[in-house]
Order: sequence, then C-alpha cells, then structure tokens
Amino acid sequence: MAAYIVLLIACVQPALVLGYSTAAGPPACINLTPQHDGTIAQNSTPPYSLFVETNSIKQGGMVTVTLNATATDGYFEGFLVQARCTKCTTADTAIVPGTFAKYTASDGTIQTMDCLNVTKNSITHTSEFKKTSVMFTWKVPAGYDVSQGIKFRATVVKSLRTWWNTVMSDEISVTTSTCARSASAMAVVIGSIIASLLLSHYL
Repeated sequence: MAAYIVLLIACVQPALVLGYSTAAGPPACINLTPQHDGTIAQNSTPPYSLFVETNSIKQGGMVTVTLNATATDGYFEGFLVQARCTKCTTADTAIVPGTFAKYTASDGTIQTMDCLNVTKNSITHTSEFKKTSVMFTWKVPAGYDVSQGIKFRATVVKSLRTWWNTVMSDEISVTTSTCARSASAMAVVIGSIIASLLLSHYL
C-alpha cells in the first residue's frame, strides 16, 4: 500500500510544479493569481519593474516592454504579463486584446499565451530558470478606443511561495493612427470639393 502512495505522489508532484514552472495556468488569466496551493501575494513593494519605452502609441503601433528585477541580487522564476485597460468600467478584468511577441525570436525563456481564447494577449515564461530581465513587444489593436488608457500589469514569481501580482508599468495613451487621420482629412477635402461643385452647379 505504501508503495502505491509513493507512486501516486511521484506522479502528482510534477503536475503541481508544472502549474507554474512551464507557464502560467489558464486560471491566472483574470486575477493574475498563480495556482500555488496555500500561498498568497506579497503585500510589500514588488522588487520588479515593468518599463515601457514610450508613454504614447498609435493605433496599430508596437511598443517594447521590459520586465526587470530591481534588487541587486534579484531574480524571478515565473511571470505573466498582460495589457489592461485603465479607463474601462471593468478595468481590473479588461484585458486589452493586443498582440504580444518575443523581442528576440530565439528567446526560449518566454512564450505568448492565449487568455480567454484571445490569441497572444498575454506573455509568460517557459521554465523556472532564474531570470533577471525579459524583453518583449506588444502591438495595440488597430481600432483601439483612444479614449481608454493602457497599463501593463504583471504577476512575478520569485519562488513557489513568494510572488507579487501588483507589478505595473506607467500608463500609456493611444493616439489615432496616421492612416486614420489621413483618411479623415481626405474625407473632409472630398466633401468640400463635392459641396463646391454642387454649389457652382446651382449658381
């Protein structure tokens, strides 16, 4: 009987570890809470930062984001990063459906993740290898509502029992794309030309 119990533990233990060592699990998508049994988020200031290269991005544009350990000897084993809407009525759960990608295609330490069945709207780790920094890109949706702001938010795991879920970037704004502005300006010009032609026809 004891042998069967040992065998059962041996089979179950890797599954529990894989819940955070090879990627964040689907249950973490909404509240950014790792599925580490019996653990809670740290309430101290996170020893990590999310740096965004710009505070303004155009619709359909791309931005580079870096997750860093800020302590001298700091590191992290796992993470999950998403773009969150800051002015939506459901800001705490509004994942912006942009597209994450590796900054370096050959980087085997990170991978994109589909949360709530939306393609590549999150990015996470591939193993529990200790990291001090990871870099990735994010593309804003072409039709994103420019009245809404965006912040990147992360859960960062130092160890199985030590993690923070309040790591956030500065807020970035989204502006109308050049193409959209050009199309709008062209529409105004065409409208003016048509109005002038109609007016001259009746004079």
